[in-house]
Amino acid sequence: VKYLVSRWGSDINSLGCYCFDLIGKPVDLSEKIQRPVDNLFFAGEAASVDHSGSVHGAFTTGILAAQACRRRIFERYSMFNLLHPTVGGAADEVSIPLQISRM
Repeated sequence: VKYLVSRWGSDINSLGCYCFDLIGKPVDLSEKIQRPVDNLFFAGEAASVDHSGSVHGAFTTGILAAQACRRRIFERYSMFNLLHPTVGGAADEVSIPLQISRM
């Protein structure tokens, strides 16, 4: 059995942080956070309109970002036959380069 234990408070990538809505924040802030920049797509609990600050918000915005990425690839290359799910080492054979970044 493989498992991962997260030490959220000491993780150098988060240091225990989370997002919350400030009183008076712009009503379209979540939509602005979700807006892609060229081929860079954003997701996470801070980008969720309905479930900010929750795992559900992070999950749903991840799905939305993946769908937007897929649409962008289709718009640019106009062929879904280039899109094949890959597992493990087969990922090296993907013909369209995508970079996923964790900040």
